[in-house]
Amino acid sequence: MDRKEYYRKLGWSKSPFIKSTSMDTPILKREQEYNTIGECIGGWDRIMVVTAPIGYGKTTFMNTLVKNKPPEVDYVVFFDSYEPVEEVMDRIKMKLPVWKRVFSKDIDRTLFGEFLHKKLGSKKMLLLFDEAQDYENDLFKWLRILNDRVDNLFMLFLGLKGLEDKITAESSFRDRKTKSITLTSFSIDDLQKIVTQRIRWVGGRGISPFTENGLKRLCETANNVPRRLMENGQKVVEECAVSGLFSIDENIVEEVIGTYAGEDVRLTPISEEREIEVPEDIESKSTDYKSYDLMSELSPMQREIVNLLREKESLSITELSSMLKKDIRSIGSLIRKLRGLNPEEVGRKPNIQYPVVVRKGKETRMGRIQYVYGLSDNTRRLLAR
Repeated sequence: MDRKEYYRKLGWSKSPFIKSTSMDTPILKREQEYNTIGECIGGWDRIMVVTAPIGYGKTTFMNTLVKNKPPEVDYVVFFDSYEPVEEVMDRIKMKLPVWKRVFSKDIDRTLFGEFLHKKLGSKKMLLLFDEAQDYENDLFKWLRILNDRVDNLFMLFLGLKGLEDKITAESSFRDRKTKSITLTSFSIDDLQKIVTQRIRWVGGRGISPFTENGLKRLCETANNVPRRLMENGQKVVEECAVSGLFSIDENIVEEVIGTYAGEDVRLTPISEEREIEVPEDIESKSTDYKSYDLMSELSPMQREIVNLLREKESLSITELSSMLKKDIRSIGSLIRKLRGLNPEEVGRKPNIQYPVVVRKGKETRMGRIQYVYGLSDNTRRLLAR
C-alpha cells in the first residue's frame, strides 16, 4: 500500500510526523521557559540568549513567542538566519502601524535607532533571531548600536550551545547580555502529547494507529528530542504503510527502529552541530567510484538541490527556496547536511563523500547580498562518471 492510501484510511490529510515549523503546526508550550522570558522583559533584561542542542525545539519555542506574545510586549518580529541589516530594518518597519511608517523609506542604518525609539514611544518590541549562531558579525555590531539607542527594544537570540560564546566574544555585546536560558529536554509524557496533538492536527483520532505501549516506545526511542521523534515516527509509519499494518505496538516500533538504526537508539545521544573535517584529497580514498552512486544515497529533496546545482554554477538558499517552493529553514538545513556539517547525517550515510556542496562566497542575488553554494569539485567528478 502506498503512503497516500495508508494516510487516507487513517483519516490523515498528511503524515503527522512531517518536519514542519510552520505557524499552524501544533505546539506544546514550554511554560517554564515562556514564563522566564516574560519575567526577563518585565525586569528589563533587554538581551536574552536561548540555547539547546539540535532538534530540541528552538524554532518551535520561537513560534510560541510569536503566536503568544509575552506580557507587556506590543510587537514581535522574528528572523531566521541569512538576514542582512537592511532586511532586518525593513521587517521591523513593516511591523509598525502604517501611520508610524510614513517618511521611513530613506532612514539608513545610522539613523534607524533614533527613528525606532521615537516610533515605539512607550510600546515594547521583541526581536527574535533563530539560528543566531549563523549570523554575521556585522549584524551583531549593528544590533548593539540599536540596543543602545532604543529603550523599549528587547532581543532574544536562539541557537546552538556555542552561541553564547559568539555573542560574548563580540566586545560590543559582552557587557550587555543580561540573561541566558537553556531549553530543557521534553519528558516522555510531553512527547506523547506532541504526537497526539499532531495526529489530531492531520485529521486522525486519538493515538491511532499506535497502541498505548507502541506510542510510549516510539517516544522512548527519541531520546527526549522532538526532531528525532519526528524522524522515528515517520520511519515507523512508512514501514507500516508498506505492510498494511493499522495497529502499531511496541514490538513493531522496536523492529522498525532497530532495523533502521542498527543499535539501541535510546543510547545514541544527539550531537551538537559542528564542522566535519573532510580530507581535501577525497579521491585518495579507496572507495570504488565505479560502483558508487552518489544520487542514490541522497534524499529526494537533496537530489533536487544537487540537480539544480548541476545546471547552475551557484545558487543562494533564497533562490533554491523559491525554485523548490520550500521554506528557507528547510533548505538551509538541507544545505548544511550536504556540506557535511551535520554529524548525525554524516554518521547515517558513511558512503557519501563530503562535502557534496560548498559555500562559494557572497553575491548579489534577488536584490540583496547572500551566500551562494555550488557542487564541490569532487561531486562534479563523481556525477560526470
